[in-house]
Amino acid sequence: MMLENSIESVITSSLVEICRKYGIPAPQVVLEIPRDKKHGELSCNIALTSTRQTGMKPRDLAEKLSTEFPTSKDLVDAVIVAGPGFLNFKLSALYFHNLLKDIVKDSSCFGTSDEGSGERWLFEFVSANPTGPLNVVNARAASIGDTLVRIFKKRGYDAHSEFYVNDGGNQIRLLGASVRARIENVEIPEGGYHGEYVYEYAKSLIKNKEYNTELNSSELYIYNLGRRFAQEIQKEHKVTLDRFRVSFDNWFFESKLHILRSDQNSPVASVVNSLQDKDATYESDGALYFKAGEYGDSKDRVLRKSHSVPGILDEDFDPRQIYTYIVPDTAYHLDKYQRGFIKAVDLLGPDHHGYIISMKASLKALEIPDNFYHAILVQQVNLKRDGEEVKMSKRAGVGITLDDLIEEVGVDTARFFFLRRTISSHLDFDIELAKRHSEDNPVYYVQYAHARIMSILRQPGAKDFDKNVHLECLTTEEELDLLKVIARFPWTLSSIVRNLEPHILTVYLIELARSFHFFYSKHRVITDNSELTAARLMLCKGTANVIAEGLSLMGIEAPEVM
Repeated sequence: MMLENSIESVITSSLVEICRKYGIPAPQVVLEIPRDKKHGELSCNIALTSTRQTGMKPRDLAEKLSTEFPTSKDLVDAVIVAGPGFLNFKLSALYFHNLLKDIVKDSSCFGTSDEGSGERWLFEFVSANPTGPLNVVNARAASIGDTLVRIFKKRGYDAHSEFYVNDGGNQIRLLGASVRARIENVEIPEGGYHGEYVYEYAKSLIKNKEYNTELNSSELYIYNLGRRFAQEIQKEHKVTLDRFRVSFDNWFFESKLHILRSDQNSPVASVVNSLQDKDATYESDGALYFKAGEYGDSKDRVLRKSHSVPGILDEDFDPRQIYTYIVPDTAYHLDKYQRGFIKAVDLLGPDHHGYIISMKASLKALEIPDNFYHAILVQQVNLKRDGEEVKMSKRAGVGITLDDLIEEVGVDTARFFFLRRTISSHLDFDIELAKRHSEDNPVYYVQYAHARIMSILRQPGAKDFDKNVHLECLTTEEELDLLKVIARFPWTLSSIVRNLEPHILTVYLIELARSFHFFYSKHRVITDNSELTAARLMLCKGTANVIAEGLSLMGIEAPEVM
C-alpha cells in the first residue's frame, strides 16, 4: 500500500478517535486540498460540520481537535486552525521524501486506493443513435466517461462501461426510409437523414443487388432496411471509438428489450405490467398513461399512444403494442439494477433535463432506490476554426465527425481538450490551438514536460541516481513546491470521484508541468555535487512518473521525445 493511503487513513482515524471524545458519532471525514498552499497540504472542515452535536463554536472545536491530534516527524508535522474552523495539515519533509522514493520504485500504485470498497458502478456514455457518424459531442462524452471509469477503477471501485445501442425506435425506420428515398430518388421523409453516408450505403445496396423493389413499400421491409444499416453504423462506431482509445465492457442493444421471453412477455411489456400492478397507470382516449406526476415528474407521461400499431420488427419481437421511449429506457435501467450495480451513471446530452426527471419517476414507481440512478448532462461543444464556429448537423451530413477530428488534431489533443472544462460548461474547441506545438497548447505543455525529463534522464550523468539518494538536499522553494504538487495526485483523484468531474485532473497536470518547468528554469539538474544531482534526478523521475500515470488515466500517451 502506498504512503498516500496511509496518510489519509492516519488523519481520518485520528480525527474520528478524537471526535468521539466530544460526542461526535463516527464523522464523515473528507480531506481536501487548501486553495492557499501556505495553509498546508490537506484540509478538513469536520469542526464546522460537527457543531450541532457538540454545541461548541467551530473555531473552538477546531482548536481542541488540533491540540489533541498526534503529530510526528514522518507524517503530519503540524495541524493549523484557519478561518472559521478549518483544520489544515502540514505534512513532514520525511513524508514527502519517502513518498518520492515509492513513486520512483513503482508509480503504477501511486494514487491507487480501496476507497470504493469494490462497489459496482455502471457508467453509460456516448450511446449515440446508430444513424450516422459519431460527432464531437459524442467524443466529449466518450472522453469524460472513459476517464471516469479508469479513475474509479484505480480508486477501488468495480467500475464498468456500457454503450446503449438505440436500435429499436422510430429513428431506425426513418433511417431505412432515408435509404429507400436515396435509391428511388424521391424526397427524404421529414426527420430523415441527408448525409453522404446514406447515399453511399444506398449505392452499395444497388451495386450488390440487395434492394427488393417488390417489398419497398412494406413497413417491415423499411424497418429492417434501417436496422441492417444501423448495424453497419454501429460497427463503424466501434472502430472509431477504438481509434479514440475508448473501449466498452458491454454493448447493450435496445432491441433485446423487445424480444419475447419464455413467459411470452418482453422486458418492455413486463415494465408496463409492473406499473399497472402498482396502480401507477391509467387509460385515457385509448392511450395508456404513467402517473408520473405522483412520483416527482412535472406531468403524467404516455406509455402507449392511442394509435399504436402491432410491433413490426420480426417474429421474435413483442407483437402487442409499440411503446414510447420511457418504457424501453425504464426496462433498460431496471436491467442494470438487476445485474447488481448499485449506481448507474448516465452521461446524457444537454437537452435531456426533462428525460432525467421522467426516468427518476419511473424507477421510483418500480421501487428502485433513489440513489441508484445518477444522470450527468454533458454540455455542447462549439468547434471553432480561425475564430469562426464550425456548424454541426449529423442528419444533414455537415460538420466535422470524430474521425475527421482525430485526423486533424490527433487523439491525445482531442481527449485532453474535451476534458479541460467542467462537464456542465459549454466547451469551445479551438482547432488551430489544438494543432499548435507551443506552450499555449495545454496538452503539448504537459507532454513536453514529460519528454524533457526523459531527455534529462538519458544523459550520461543521470546513471544510477536511485542508489543512496539523500533527498534532504532538496531545500529550495521550487524543489519543495514540486514535491508537494506531486503528493497531491491521489487527493486529486479522490476529488474527481467525489465530484464526478474529470477536468480536475487536467488542471492538476498543467500545474504539475508548470511546477516542473519553473523548477527546471531555476536550477540545473546534473551538477558537480553528486548528492544534489541524485536527489534532483529522483525528483525529475518522480515527476515524469506521475505525469505519465495521470495522462494514462485520461487515455493519453506520455511521449519520451518531442
